Formats: sequence, structure tokens, C-alpha cells
Amino acid sequence: MPVITVDWWQGNDRAARAELVAELTRTTARVAGCPREAVTVLVRDVPRGHWATGGVLADEPADRPAGTR
Repeated sequence: MPVITVDWWQGNDRAARAELVAELTRTTARVAGCPREAVTVLVRDVPRGHWATGGVLADEPADRPAGTR
């Protein structure tokens, strides 16, 4: 039934991923009223250089204006 997609930065370890998946599954099953086995969680590791907020790539220093080198 429910499918949850999580995009987060690369570098999180397996233990963190397992905890996140377990918590999301538990909470979603409770709220949706479905068995845990019906919940699917996809976790995608994204390189910081492929993630931008406010026009600034996450791997750029915070004080550097967007698009400048």
C-alpha cells in the first residue's frame, strides 16, 4: 500500500538507514491502518553535489553565492 521515498545525503551508515526504515514503517502502518508488511520504503543516497537548496549546491561553502566559483 503506502510507498515512502526518502532522499538524503550519502554517508549515512547502515544502522541509521535501518532505524529510519523501521520508524517510518512502524508509524506509517499505525497511521494508515495497514500491516507493516504493506509498507515499502525506498532510501536513496544523493551526493551533496547533486542536491541544492536556494540555488546553492550543498557541497559549496555556505558563504559562496549561487553559481559563482
